Amino acid sequence: MKRFILVPLTWLVAMFFLIEEFIWDQTERLMARLGTLSLIHAIERHIAALPPRWAMFVFLLPSLILIPAKFIGLHAIASGHWLLGTAIFVVAKLLGMALFSRIFNLTRPALMQVRWFAGLYNKVMFHLNLIHSYLDQWPAYQLVKQTIKSLISRIKTIMRPV
Repeated sequence: MKRFILVPLTWLVAMFFLIEEFIWDQTERLMARLGTLSLIHAIERHIAALPPRWAMFVFLLPSLILIPAKFIGLHAIASGHWLLGTAIFVVAKLLGMALFSRIFNLTRPALMQVRWFAGLYNKVMFHLNLIHSYLDQWPAYQLVKQTIKSLISRIKTIMRPV
């Protein structure tokens, strides 16, 4: 019985991790490109120089803005407007991940000065690394990761201007 529940749950977690990693990597690259624009670069320099308390505020600000957008999307889905609701939810999720990853990279040094945040971060990273090391032992997980990388490479080759 344990195996009957554990195997599908592990596959679900593996797929979640792969999708999250892919989205995180892509949005991080996009935000880094945006950071080359002079106005965005100036804002990012200001954010990176914030003291810990203000860094925490800036770090949490996108969540405070985007969580209501996700609820609006879920409400639209529940009201029968599944296409609109899904679009709102997905855009909010992608925008949230993009902002979260970029702002976290900018504010990480200041955030790590906050004792409770650093402790929480270390615990989360410890458990994420445990999960990753567990999943990395699965040949099927490695196959899915390699397939996704190959697919992305092919798409990039097709999309590349001649």
